[in-house]
Order: sequence, then structure tokens, then C-alpha cells
Amino acid sequence: MKTILVGGATGNIGSLLVPQLLEAPNVLVRALVRDAAKAKPLADNGAHLYTGAFDEPKSLNTAMHDADTVVLIAPPGPDCVKQNASLIAAAKRAGVRKIVRISAIKSAEDGRTENTRLHGQCDRLLQESGLTYVILRPNYFMQNIFLFLDSIVSDKQFAAGMGDGRLAMIDARDVAESACAAALSDQFDNQIFEISGPASISFHDVADALSDTTGQQINYIAISPDEVKAALLGYGFDEWTANLLREYSAAFGDGWGDLVTGDVELLTGHPPRSIRQFVSEVIGPALSQSGFAFGPPA
Repeated sequence: MKTILVGGATGNIGSLLVPQLLEAPNVLVRALVRDAAKAKPLADNGAHLYTGAFDEPKSLNTAMHDADTVVLIAPPGPDCVKQNASLIAAAKRAGVRKIVRISAIKSAEDGRTENTRLHGQCDRLLQESGLTYVILRPNYFMQNIFLFLDSIVSDKQFAAGMGDGRLAMIDARDVAESACAAALSDQFDNQIFEISGPASISFHDVADALSDTTGQQINYIAISPDEVKAALLGYGFDEWTANLLREYSAAFGDGWGDLVTGDVELLTGHPPRSIRQFVSEVIGPALSQSGFAFGPPA
């Protein structure tokens, strides 16, 4: 029986990953969560919940006891390196064999954005830890389109700061499936994978997919990265996060995310989902639940 701990189990990736691991034979799945009530669906499906945080050594020691593998999904933030260092140290104390880490596109200590540089430091910490590792560096998440949902419902348009830039957006479902494969198999050990969607697309393509799925004309409005930051601050986002998205908007607008790889298929055995598949299967139902009127314009 292999024990796998998922850190960040209630997030976008973790909540998709845990059910997949629970379907694997001879695997005991643990979920490290901050809020046990929020994680109740995971427990109901068979996951063993451990309440704690990446920077709480006592809770990490308990959650990692006798674990073989840890899937590390740390949220972005200025404390990213500290949190990753804490978890890696706890894993070594507990005798964990392998860590599967969800990093970020093109992570490097001299990278384009602050988040890229922080993830680069975290990747290096893991590589130098002596533990077996798999590092996954996903491109821009298609799930970020949820940020535009209210605007799409109310105005049939959305604004982003990437201009005409093309990027190989990836569905978080493919990220979770890639992490599942890396956690269950040893064939990918001590490797780094830049995981992407099947094609490099712009937000004009996203608008086209939304229009075709809904039967309504959905427009993409290009704004500047500085306007992105100002809007996010107006919505109540903190300064660090707003600046992070300003930096990413500028980078993606320059084509920095134009990186298509075959790594999802290598890891999972199937090609990654397309933007049209994602919009049809995920965004379409969400719009329907929000009261959006599908069909041709009146």
C-alpha cells in the first residue's frame, strides 16, 4: 500500500487530483487542508484529512508520517520559497521518498516575472534536496477564464491584458492528470515537464470559442497590463497579486507563453484538452447556471 499526501488538496488542481488518486489500487490518499469542512467531499470519497499548513512543521510531520510520495501544490505568493522549504524539510524528516511539485511556466531564478523567479528558487530547492522529484511547469490555466464570467454574463465581453499574444493554455484537469501519473509511476522520476495545451492561442480564439458555444457574440477587449493591475486593485485584490497579474499580462502579451509541448500526452497517454473542449464542458455549464441566455442574439 502506497501512501500519497496531497498538499493544497482543496485548490483548483488538488480537488481534481485527489479523486483520481482515490481510484488507483493499493493507494492510501491523504489530503493536507486548512479547512476540514471545505474538504468534506474529499473525506466522503475516502481521503484521509490532515489539517495544517505548509509553514506548520508539527502538522506536516503528522501528515507525512509513513508517506511515500507528496504532491506539493503551493499557492502563489511572496512566501512561496519559505513554504516550499518548510515542506521539503518536513518530507526529509519523515522519510518521504518523492515529491511531485506543481511549479510554473518557464520557472527560473532569472525569469520574466517575480512568480517565475520564486518558483525557480523552489524548483532548485527540491532538485538539491536529495529527494526523488518530478516538477511540472504548467502554462496559463484555462480555468482563469472564470475571472471573466461576470463580465461575460452581464456584458457579453471580457477584458484582459495580453493583447494579441499567443499562449498554450492548459486545462487544470490535464495538470491534475499529469500530477496523478507522476505520483503513481516511477518512470518520470527526476525529470521536469513543461506541460501545455494542444495549441498556442490568443484571447481572440477564446472569444470565438465562447461565441460558438453560447450562440451569442462574445467580445474580447484588450487592455494594458497597468489597467489590469488597477482593475484588480479596484476589485479588492492585494498589491502582490495585482502586480503578479500585471507582470504575467505583459509577458504573455509578448508571446512568452507561446510554448506547445507533448508532455501532457507523454505523462497521461492522451492529448491535452483544447480550449473549445474546455469552454463546452466547463465554462458553458457555468454560464448556464449563472442565467446566461444561450442562442442567437435577438
